[in-house]
Parts: sequence; C-alpha cells; structure tokens
Amino acid sequence: MKHLESQYARKTQTLEHELQIERHAAQLGHAKLIEKRASVIDEVYKHLVDLHEAIYDTIRPDYFGRKKPSKQEAYDLALPKFDIFVENFEKNKIYFSKDIAEKVSKFYFAAAQTLDQARVAINSGESIGRGDTPNLQRLFEKVNYEMGEARKAVEHDFRDILRVNEV
Repeated sequence: MKHLESQYARKTQTLEHELQIERHAAQLGHAKLIEKRASVIDEVYKHLVDLHEAIYDTIRPDYFGRKKPSKQEAYDLALPKFDIFVENFEKNKIYFSKDIAEKVSKFYFAAAQTLDQARVAINSGESIGRGDTPNLQRLFEKVNYEMGEARKAVEHDFRDILRVNEV
C-alpha cells in the first residue's frame, strides 16, 4: 500500500509539473500574440494617418500660404498610400475586432470615393477646395468623419492592449 501511495505521489507530482509547463507555454504564446497584435495595430494606424493626411493634401488648400504640391501631384502621392493602407489592413484585419474592422473599412471606402471624385475634379479642371465642388466637399467631410471614428476605435483598442485605460 505504501509503495502504491509513493508511486501515486510521484505520478501526481510529475503530472502537476507537466501541467505547470503547459500553462507557462500557453502564457508565453498568449503574450507573443498580444505583442504581435500591438505591432500590427501600430503599423496599420500609421498607414491610416498617412492616408488621411494625403487625402487632406489632395483636397484642402493651405490657408496659411505654405508651399504645397499641385492637386495632381498630391493625388498621385495619395494613391500609393491608399494602396499600402488597404493592403496592410486587409492582410491584418484578423487582429482587429469585428466592430473596429468595420469602422476602418468604412473609412477606406469613403477614402476611395473621395479620391475617385478628386480625380474627376482634377481631370475636369474644377477648382478644388474653394467651394466650387460641393460633392467633393461632402465626400471630404464624410471621409474626415469616418477617419475620426476609425482612429478613435483603433486608439481605444491599442490603449486596451497597453492597459493605459486602467490608470
């Protein structure tokens, strides 16, 4: 009986040790996933802001008289930023919650509409940003709104990962 109890105790101790190792491995895996998610969100957010600034440069004049690229140049610079953002976001969408992914998708749909309308206005010779293009202005207001919503959602999610909302 004592021999069986001793075997049982050793087996229990071995199993508890193996369980502890598995728990530690799971914790490390979870930590790496959180680290990867934070890295992805950081990268996507930077592309999101770059795209928004590019759209802003394409449509809005500089009211302070600073030197800016022409509307065509700004538009040409915005297109690759749009492509980079969409490609990056679509490849990493899985790291975002469904709600946040929908908000970001609404932004880039509005961005696509705005850039398309800017292209039409530029090619037709319309004056962009002086109130001569009310449709473009409405699209810009929409993309600004959607951008704000997307940024707030991504920022909140990132702060949750960093746990700075708990302070």
